[in-house]
Amino acid sequence: MAAKKKAASTKVMLARLDGFSRRNWRVEPGDVTRLRKHKLPPMGNFPGVFYANFNTFWLGENIQVIRQLALDGDMDVKALNRMAAALLERHAGRLAKWKLTNTVKLVKELAAYFAANGPRSHAQIVAVTEATMLAMDRVNCWIDAMIPWADLDAKLKLNRAPK
Repeated sequence: MAAKKKAASTKVMLARLDGFSRRNWRVEPGDVTRLRKHKLPPMGNFPGVFYANFNTFWLGENIQVIRQLALDGDMDVKALNRMAAALLERHAGRLAKWKLTNTVKLVKELAAYFAANGPRSHAQIVAVTEATMLAMDRVNCWIDAMIPWADLDAKLKLNRAPK
């Protein structure tokens, strides 16, 4: 589970997320620059870029689920915090494989925040998840922009279904 260190307040966590989003808005994040150079045999950086793209996408999707559960208000805040912490820890592990060190640091901070029951209400969970979606989606946009989707679609021939 998440590291047991002193978790930030909701106000501090929101400021941290806002700062991360602002730093990564107009200029390519250092994480993405490192990802461009991270090569794994035998295919170079292609697999890392694809996996990092899908990992950041699914992180955003999972955070949207937590947000929706908080908006619905049917699930206890402590249960939502526990679920968010577990999901974020899992995503931090996945993202670490692609050298996204700044993103991983933030995701681990978020996991610790949720594990320590940082949000005290559904409204606080909504605020933090929305800020998290913005921050993580921005990183995902930078990674997604690396992939030449149109070229791949034009050149890639998928395997046919077995007869």
